[in-house]
Amino acid sequence: MNKNILITIIIVTYNAEKHIREALESLRTRINEKTEVIIIDGLSDDDTLKIINEYNIYLTKVVSEKDLGIYDAMNKGISMASGKFILFLGSDDQLVINLEELSNLMVDDKTIYYGDVILAPSNKIYGGEYNTSKLINRNICHQSIFYPKQVFDNQKFDTNYKLMADYVMNLKLWKVDGFKFDYLNKIISIYSLTGLSSTTIDQKFKKDSFKLIFKHFGVAGILVKILNPIRNFFNKYIDYNETK
Repeated sequence: MNKNILITIIIVTYNAEKHIREALESLRTRINEKTEVIIIDGLSDDDTLKIINEYNIYLTKVVSEKDLGIYDAMNKGISMASGKFILFLGSDDQLVINLEELSNLMVDDKTIYYGDVILAPSNKIYGGEYNTSKLINRNICHQSIFYPKQVFDNQKFDTNYKLMADYVMNLKLWKVDGFKFDYLNKIISIYSLTGLSSTTIDQKFKKDSFKLIFKHFGVAGILVKILNPIRNFFNKYIDYNETK
């Protein structure tokens, strides 16, 4: 590991010619000498690699080869990463924060730092500080999390989950000994809602979600998961009647 690198940004691409330029442009003025950028491409056959080549000066490594999906590609990137922390971006996402702002904040390599994202195209802010109940009911946006490289020393993303392996990882890490989550009240990136993970259901995760919650949070976690929709219904009912 290069001790001078604070953050590794891993971008996974496949036939991303429509979006990758905006993603790479967003890096130009926001990364610094303590940042490395790794692109793992799934053997694109459009102009993705041609566009990527235009930004070589900002990139540390580019690999283009067949993979078994998004998280397989991310796992490849992890194995190449030198940074103390790792941030994952999609090819249609954009970095917002200037990483220099984080140099004095991300000092503990046992802490998983996370912030907020702007959802595109709605421009709504998603995130806020999480507690156990909130995590059980919705994931921390992957594009807002800086994972310590040490998280992946003995584990990788579970590729059996095609679109929600990061949620599986977060549920596992929330209470694991040795790591903690710390909220940064900052917007980290723009997260596109037009990507695969936002428009497609991970059927295996849908099937396993209660089992995963029980595994990591027990019966109390299951109750939180079951009761939350009921609580939301009554909150909306009360709000509706108060505005009548």
